[in-house]
Amino acid sequence: MQFKLDHLESYDDEALLAELRRVAELVKTPKITISQFSALAKVHGSTLQKRFCGWGKALEAAGLKDRFDDGSFSKNRDEILNAIKATAQKLQKDSITLREFEAHSGITGGPVRRIFGTWETALRTAGMAQSPLGKRYTDEDCFENMLLVWTHYGRPPQHDEMNKEPSLVGSKAYIRRWRTWRKALEAFVQRVNSETTSPAPTPREPLSGNNISLSKNNRGPRDIPLALRYYVLKRDSFRCVACGVSPAITPGVVLHIDHIHPWALGGPTVADNLRTLCQACNLGKGASPA
Repeated sequence: MQFKLDHLESYDDEALLAELRRVAELVKTPKITISQFSALAKVHGSTLQKRFCGWGKALEAAGLKDRFDDGSFSKNRDEILNAIKATAQKLQKDSITLREFEAHSGITGGPVRRIFGTWETALRTAGMAQSPLGKRYTDEDCFENMLLVWTHYGRPPQHDEMNKEPSLVGSKAYIRRWRTWRKALEAFVQRVNSETTSPAPTPREPLSGNNISLSKNNRGPRDIPLALRYYVLKRDSFRCVACGVSPAITPGVVLHIDHIHPWALGGPTVADNLRTLCQACNLGKGASPA
């Protein structure tokens, strides 16, 4: 199976508004923020914001004026700083992302940018700082981090999202190595495609029932290769197959790739024997068939 980057075929006004309406049907909250849209869309919310001269005007053009949250724009400097500190205390973190702030404070990024210019400046003013991302990384480090962030958003990440949690590798590392962000994404896709074209080990007996006599020969490694992890996550729509939660919708969700028939009992590391589970659903699982 070959993978392709998921993007809009056209970026004219009608295509952007159609994408906004599509995502609006997926967002269950009464209001839609740019962060919520960007987490589910094939284009970043800032594109619509610039095209229609504001997020509120973009929603209005799409017939979604009632889903614009303008209440948080009246917040002043001290209220926002207090909300940042309260959110960090609530999450028990020394530093938080704008996404976490919006999800837990009910304040959108609009007033933050209006007053402080950038989220990083707001954090510094609140006595916090973003995690350092200046270390040098290998290609494999970059690809592993790309998969982490891709899983977090459930879609190809945007350039600026590589400088936010959960990313551990900053955007500059990708630009230094591949020159442009688009080329970095293409390098990742090429990497996973090159692995998925190789034949994968297959079980000698069907993966069904309570059969635990699967051969332990040729079952593949216990650690799941990057491309196979990406394939399983994408196949399962970057959601837990047990409870349906997704990091793109619920902040703090961590997804695992789980062997359905345990590797310790002979279960092979192949797509049909792998599934996506959230950390909560995967907790306490031992070496026993699911």
